Amino acid sequence: MTNLNFVFSRAIKLIINPKDEWIAIQAETQTKKTIISKYALPWMVIISLCSIIGDLFNSYSMGVIISKAIISFALAFFVMYLSAIIINEITTSFNSKKDIDTTFKLVIYSLTGYFVMAAITYLIPLPPMQMLMVFAFYSIYLFWLGSMPLTGTPEDNKVGFVVVSSFIILGIYAVLSLIFRAVLFGIFSINLLVR
Repeated sequence: MTNLNFVFSRAIKLIINPKDEWIAIQAETQTKKTIISKYALPWMVIISLCSIIGDLFNSYSMGVIISKAIISFALAFFVMYLSAIIINEITTSFNSKKDIDTTFKLVIYSLTGYFVMAAITYLIPLPPMQMLMVFAFYSIYLFWLGSMPLTGTPEDNKVGFVVVSSFIILGIYAVLSLIFRAVLFGIFSINLLVR
């Protein structure tokens, strides 16, 4: 069973006091499976539920609302998973430690900024709130802080590692977002025709 106290406590600590929290994370021995099940998946469920609640105030059909929530979940999961695998493969190019569990730790906990902002903007789907998604870039700062204690990235390679990793994450997000939005548009169009 997922401990939501752990999820929220870790998120708050990563946002308020990230340097100390990365040191605590570095000392933990967790597998990628544990990190995904205890931290990433709860956030993805929260994001999906926020999407459903926020969309209930629009005039969408329940089919579209559920489809959007599933797509939100899938998008977050595949961005996280594919990014961690690819970033793990490039770590040695930046004199960093290649270890799949450690890389998943770095990517998943760094995405905390995105998880929090996605939940808020889905829950309150108003145009002004969408501007808050810019704060999801806090995840890049979290990645920056976590790269040294987790992967041992040397200072002179840190900028390159963070920039390339950020482009990987944003690139995967952009491509998958286009694909999933096309699927959602198809579902929405079919729904309009059925009405």
